[in-house]
Amino acid sequence: MADEMFFSDDLKSLRRGKRCSPRTDTCRPCVVWPEDAPELALQGVAMNVSPYGLLVRMMDSLPAGTAVTVQLMRDDEFREPLAEPLSGMIIRVAESEGGFVDHGIQLQRLDIRRKEPRPIAPASNRGERPKPKPARMHTIDFTIGDRGIGRTEK
Repeated sequence: MADEMFFSDDLKSLRRGKRCSPRTDTCRPCVVWPEDAPELALQGVAMNVSPYGLLVRMMDSLPAGTAVTVQLMRDDEFREPLAEPLSGMIIRVAESEGGFVDHGIQLQRLDIRRKEPRPIAPASNRGERPKPKPARMHTIDFTIGDRGIGRTEK
């Protein structure tokens, strides 16, 4: 199977195995609906996720090229949302075992721009700093309690 990935004769064989981000396997319930028909909400399960897309397995099929919204759900009853809905485009539809249909959804990545420009940090002057001088050691002799040792008394 690994040989088929790199040596198959189809047009996509050159791109296989070169993912820009690894997929994370999951089994998260989700609801998918076309952007132009939000009343047509279809239940499915997200099989794997990456920052660029996800694979959703559903009983129903949506055609490739459909703009969809995906809502990941927290519970198996499809009642409590997990996060904000994600917008994407169905780019691949494939039959899977058991009568399910796998949908490859490419997520639309939002271009988040900075409101204010980043401050420019001044160049460091590490090369111009004087080197610290080595520490000097001083010794002092103290005599405590001169009681006349070595003196003679009259």
